[in-house]
Amino acid sequence: MAKIVKFTFDNNDEENLTQDSKESQNQTLDEREAIRKALEDHILANFAVKTILGIDFVYKINKNDIGVLGQIAYEHKRRPGVFVADYIAKGYKQKDRYVIDSLAFQLGEPEFYTQILNILKAKKALPDEE
Repeated sequence: MAKIVKFTFDNNDEENLTQDSKESQNQTLDEREAIRKALEDHILANFAVKTILGIDFVYKINKNDIGVLGQIAYEHKRRPGVFVADYIAKGYKQKDRYVIDSLAFQLGEPEFYTQILNILKAKKALPDEE
């Protein structure tokens, strides 16, 4: 004997799509904040920067490699005034956090800057400038 089964369809598809898009936006915001924190930690630990006033960057993740291009406004430890500098950084993802292992300022270390640029190109982790 055959049994007839009736399915009722709701408009839950639209709700599911909006929930998925919200979750992906939250994930990218969390990812961006984690990369920002890793950048700030690396800069404050390795350079003569007293305070970071503002930081702007674009990033690209390819597998576990991270490439970052950006600009920073900061106060120097030994010189008075506010400075703005372009930088490039490369790093990696370690479990649930990001680690920046190399960072170079464009005007301060041009050779190291181009070296990191070439490494990121080879690893296909160089972000597109917006």
